[in-house]
Amino acid sequence: MSGEARALGWVGTVVPRVKVLGVVVDVVVRVDVVAHAARRAGPVLDRDVLATWEWPEAVREPEVVRLVGVVATGTHWRGALRDAVRLSGFCAVAIVGVDEERCRLECAYAGVGLVVEGTVVVVPRGGRAVGARRRTLDRWVEELVYQRLIVDGVLEPVARPSATP
Repeated sequence: MSGEARALGWVGTVVPRVKVLGVVVDVVVRVDVVAHAARRAGPVLDRDVLATWEWPEAVREPEVVRLVGVVATGTHWRGALRDAVRLSGFCAVAIVGVDEERCRLECAYAGVGLVVEGTVVVVPRGGRAVGARRRTLDRWVEELVYQRLIVDGVLEPVARPSATP
């Protein structure tokens, strides 16, 4: 998958086969190692806590990962396109597909990139879908990927503060 991310010009850490909202995709994220070191706790997936972090006046945990792009694959390009469009509100999206006219047209219409054999055939829209704004669900997805980076050993677990007597 790193070949597709490189072809698309997406710089970041590739996290393969992440299940996001029922869709299994490869995710490219930018990791902030300084934010990771500053975290007082590991990934948080509690919606109520994440909602308070998104308040402008809140003291919030720093964002360790930011979504750069998502690449969907599948047994058929239509299924991959459906999955990519579903996640287009979060970041740039692309599929690995075939160089057929119908596939190119559908991808271009949806703003989804198309990569065929390591070559970008349709350039994806830069960033999230037009009109999509940041919300608590964005932070939840970022925390989900952050958790995966720790489980996979890409990032060290956050050191818990020691209790003082």
